[in-house]
Amino acid sequence: MKDLKLNLLALLVLIGLSVAVVLLKPINLGLDLRGGISFVLQPDIAYSLQQEYERYAKDMELKAREKGIKVLDVIPSKEGIRVELVEEEDVKKLSELVEKQFPRFSVVRSEKGSVLISLKEREIEQFKSGVLTQTIEVLRKRIDELGVVQPVITRIGEDRVLVELPGVLDLQKAKSIVGRTALLELKLVVEAGPKEVLQGKLTKDYELLPSLQGNEWFLVEKLPVITGADLKTAYTSTDEFGMPAVAFELNEKGAEAFAKATEKNIGRRLAIVLDKRVVSAPVIRSRISDRGQISGNFTPEEAKELAIVLRAGALPTRVEFLQETVVGPSLGKDAIEQGIRAGVGAFILLVLVLLARYKTAGITATFSILLNALMLWAGLVLLGGTLTLPGIAGIILNMGIAVDSNVLIFERVKEELRLGNTVRKSIELGYRRTLNAVWDTHITLLVAALILFQFGSGPVKGFATTLTIGTIASFISNVYYAKVLLELLSRLRLFKI
Repeated sequence: MKDLKLNLLALLVLIGLSVAVVLLKPINLGLDLRGGISFVLQPDIAYSLQQEYERYAKDMELKAREKGIKVLDVIPSKEGIRVELVEEEDVKKLSELVEKQFPRFSVVRSEKGSVLISLKEREIEQFKSGVLTQTIEVLRKRIDELGVVQPVITRIGEDRVLVELPGVLDLQKAKSIVGRTALLELKLVVEAGPKEVLQGKLTKDYELLPSLQGNEWFLVEKLPVITGADLKTAYTSTDEFGMPAVAFELNEKGAEAFAKATEKNIGRRLAIVLDKRVVSAPVIRSRISDRGQISGNFTPEEAKELAIVLRAGALPTRVEFLQETVVGPSLGKDAIEQGIRAGVGAFILLVLVLLARYKTAGITATFSILLNALMLWAGLVLLGGTLTLPGIAGIILNMGIAVDSNVLIFERVKEELRLGNTVRKSIELGYRRTLNAVWDTHITLLVAALILFQFGSGPVKGFATTLTIGTIASFISNVYYAKVLLELLSRLRLFKI
């Protein structure tokens, strides 16, 4: 009797805490219930690889010349770095140089004085994985800056990223922030003028870039003075004419490089390049160290968005939008109403079957189902989980799974009663002899749910989350406390089955 009282007291405390959690903290609703935007993005790995080869090409050329290797030309591409040699006998020297000083690379092909150098296979796989991981991290920072509650940013497949933004309905704004590369580079201007004139002056150390509006062209040095990686922070401000602009501050390394470059090039123009377009190209009037400003006829909203993407960092490569979905809030409202109707209908039918089949014992099973649902809801809130439409389906499914344990136990109790045992002994033996089967059922469900959560994405994870929490709650409510309630009915002489 003492143990029964303690168990009933613990049950009341559990119910009280669960109710308090549910009432005090609202649950996070997923994209399909709240409305919002969903993207499937694919980073351009091939473009990123080419950028990587371009970064190493100049260094390889310098090292080769230091070793006395006569290099005719170095051409980076998506396949690797092609080195043209004056003398064919230098192929062996170049291979040895690559092996010693560039261990990530290997010579994949050589013919008639032309050598193709590429990253090793395992290095390419690590590079691809790194690009995808960095893309996800940058996207996460940008979306955090937007203040979106419970966004979903996850990898799907080998090279795609799923982004879900609940509560965000402005598709174009979301795309401009999420998908913008935001590669900031400050480069010294060689000359500005018509494209046709400047094309004749291109060399491998220069590149030709258009202005933001596309009405002016700039011949600039390929090697940037600083990049967005050197930024400490960026924020909105106004330029000398009171127009919206973006101010930035540099970290220690960037400030040192910027100070040296501006001190040496006073009187020259410095192009502020964003995603391969020149935003502005002011003349360097004096030495500048740790801060600067980007102006370019921005609207206040454009300046704010640019500051966000610069603070979050540049994406490692371009991204392609493979799929865009907008879910309106009215659709989410309809889904919630339909889910509630389905849940209430399922519960009523379940209760009727339990009462008809198991009489007063069916009341304990009904109470256990309600306790299970309450604990599941409180668990979702406490863990910061997001309720989705498949999650509602998981809750309804969990009701049926929860009853399964009660059915096993009740049938066993009925068998013990038929053998002539007392009610209390039948309850004890019924639970003891079905416990192994009940454990196996719950463990199997838990493992399946965790696998779905680990390898699933989006709606699948929502379903797996509710199934995981529901399985744990089911064992507590429909196995442990259902027995406590049956013992209570037995002591009150109300037990019928």
